[in-house]
Amino acid sequence: MKPHRRGITRITWFKLTVCACLAAMAASLFTPYPAQIIRALKGEPEPATDAPDAYPPHTSLPPEQPDQTQTAAPDTAGRPGTATEDARLLSPWTPERTIALPPVQYPPFPPVLPTRPSTGALTNIYELARGLNLKTQANFLPGTLASSDKEIKSNYQMTLTLNVKQPQALTKKEDILKLNPKLEAILPDLSTLFSHARISPYYGQIYARKQTEIRKNLASLTKLLDRHNFYDTETILEITHPETRRKLLWLQSEMDVVSDGSDGDRLSTMPDKILKSSFYQPSTSYRWKKRTDKPNPLLKPWQQRLAAYKASLAKAPAAEKAALRSKIDHAERVIAELKRYSFLISEYDPFIVVPLGVVNQSSPFSPQFGDYAVVIVDGKLYPALVGDAGPRYKTGEGSLRLSREINPKSGPYSRPVSDLVVSYLIFPGTAEPEAGPPDYEKLTAKCRELLNDIGGMGDAFKLHQWEDLLAPKPPPSSPSPSASDKEPETTAKDGKTAADKPSETPSSTSSPRLPPHPHLRPPDVQAARTTRLPSRKTETPSTSGNTPCRA
Repeated sequence: MKPHRRGITRITWFKLTVCACLAAMAASLFTPYPAQIIRALKGEPEPATDAPDAYPPHTSLPPEQPDQTQTAAPDTAGRPGTATEDARLLSPWTPERTIALPPVQYPPFPPVLPTRPSTGALTNIYELARGLNLKTQANFLPGTLASSDKEIKSNYQMTLTLNVKQPQALTKKEDILKLNPKLEAILPDLSTLFSHARISPYYGQIYARKQTEIRKNLASLTKLLDRHNFYDTETILEITHPETRRKLLWLQSEMDVVSDGSDGDRLSTMPDKILKSSFYQPSTSYRWKKRTDKPNPLLKPWQQRLAAYKASLAKAPAAEKAALRSKIDHAERVIAELKRYSFLISEYDPFIVVPLGVVNQSSPFSPQFGDYAVVIVDGKLYPALVGDAGPRYKTGEGSLRLSREINPKSGPYSRPVSDLVVSYLIFPGTAEPEAGPPDYEKLTAKCRELLNDIGGMGDAFKLHQWEDLLAPKPPPSSPSPSASDKEPETTAKDGKTAADKPSETPSSTSSPRLPPHPHLRPPDVQAARTTRLPSRKTETPSTSGNTPCRA
């Protein structure tokens, strides 16, 4: 017989069933069934709802939005075929207030990383910084041990800082009269012009390009713009006359000299110092198709230069072939232009040069090549043409013919006017439909007409009349036979008749006498010029700002 185990409770199936029933009854309290049972015992009906878990729309906004109001949605519940719709979707949205954002101020352009300067002979920094107000200062600060300070590069360094004052454009008549007091007498309608003038966007663009040039060449002081070339633009104004609606681009600057251009039709020979020069530019931006079969005098030198480039290309090392191919491409384009076009000649034609970023733009105030212009300086008015394009960051330049008329001592190495007293009055959209060599009679008449459109000239002033130095000279006039028959021969004291005396009139077969050709422009001036070919307008940066004329 087994002993009985007291104190141990046995779990039977009955107990498990009772526990499960109690757990189900407890869980049923969290379901809707007990409520339904109670309503059934009380005899209450069940609530009718199509969407038991749908919540009614809010009829008021939360307290954090007290300014907004909202209309409650209509009660469409219970209607067959009708969906619940919020009334807020039926009213259009309207903005309650406008937010004005402040203008965005862009930071200045980051400085261009300097290139490694080439090694060579040591030069005094004052020679490199010619044209700059150079101020030097050495600061000595206490350090630690020499062996420790030597390892830190920042302990022995030099910082190059260029401080430049950015000028503001001239806008008042009183300020320009300080530069040129005779302007009010020359232009009687000067007050009206300045009252309708506004600063041209070209003024800001030119000084922005000056800043870019300075940042790009800051590590090389020899290529840095000097003080004269930075402050070469007093103002650029866009003016529309209120009565005639004539548009005028007023540029106040100084005047540098350009000596470029060639034309085989009008001038078939040029001196050897120009023909053999590698810096003289044979073309200008204003051009026209050749009218004769006379070759350009610079065509043969450029063909010889092209042949020399091709011969050097075959023997040149690989590192130099890219530069030679570029020279060959440039020479081929120049030769093609010289065979097809004629150009202005700086020594004989009066014209001005406009920055490349100003000419031929989409603005109605942008001049085009061939437009008429009047240059006012020292109380005189000179008709001219817009004949060429220069660097994008420089203004104020005239041809050698114009410069020497203003100042006879000027030349390729010396500018006629260094102060900002030259007024360039450019009339956009006035170029002739068909380009051609200058007609000086028409040039004067057209400029007089354009000046009348902006108020005219003062009574004591007149336009300068240019003489065409390249026009063929007329043959000498011979006496008519009828006059010789009527008048008897006069006998001189020596017994000889007038017919026996030698003639003092030059022969009609002699060639016209032409003025001497200009000197060549220095290499650093030539490097700043722009390659003026319609197919490829590239700008060569200036290599020096130290030449007295165009830098």
